[in-house]
Amino acid sequence: MSAAYLPSQNETVLVFHDITGIKNLERIKKDFVVNVSHELRTPLTAIKGYAETIEETDTENLKYLEIIKRHTDRLINIVEDLLVLSELEEKELISMGDTFHLESVIDQVLKMFEGKLKTKNLKLSLEVQKDLPPVRGDLMKMEQVLINLVDNAIKYTEKGQITISLRMRDGSIELKVKDTGIGIPAEHLPRIFERFYTVDKSHSRRVGGTGLGLSIVKHIVHLHGGSINVESEPGMGSTFTIRYPTTHVHHS
Repeated sequence: MSAAYLPSQNETVLVFHDITGIKNLERIKKDFVVNVSHELRTPLTAIKGYAETIEETDTENLKYLEIIKRHTDRLINIVEDLLVLSELEEKELISMGDTFHLESVIDQVLKMFEGKLKTKNLKLSLEVQKDLPPVRGDLMKMEQVLINLVDNAIKYTEKGQITISLRMRDGSIELKVKDTGIGIPAEHLPRIFERFYTVDKSHSRRVGGTGLGLSIVKHIVHLHGGSINVESEPGMGSTFTIRYPTTHVHHS
């Protein structure tokens, strides 16, 4: 519905729009994505399984099998990320009943990345304010936010460090993930939370990105009543900042 006031006649015009068709189309598209993703899971898992089996017996074609496995893994990751996004859009499927401390979530997630940080010789800096209050929401989904942000920071940083900070600010808990990586050009910043949007497609393909990670992060943060923004300069790294309410959780 839209409204406009007509001062000359002291009247208000109301225009009603029937959006049933648009909503139905959205539902059809959503169902299509979910159904196709589910259907792709089985053949992709089979392809990967057979490639791994052949790898054990065929030593001559290892480099080709490695390529098959890498691209199969990438497709599997895209399918999984699409299913996660579809789940996030169905807000009633998300559990918001967990109470937890974000610093414990950070500790758990960082254990997953110890190997990657060591391999790339990156330093990790952790700055956590003491006695922060617990938050309420979906623990697994908040872990996913940290996993995606830290994974991105490592992927796009070749030297320097990743800094994670957690503190109270203006009644909210502020979480920052900062890197010293390649950075993001200003013209790309407004679009990086869109699905499948990648700043450097060749780099994203090389490191195995799906282009869905930041879209998932944005959805989860908004479902928890929070906000997310990014500051970045090419060659100077990127900083992702999440502000997360401590007293209530609402669905947006």
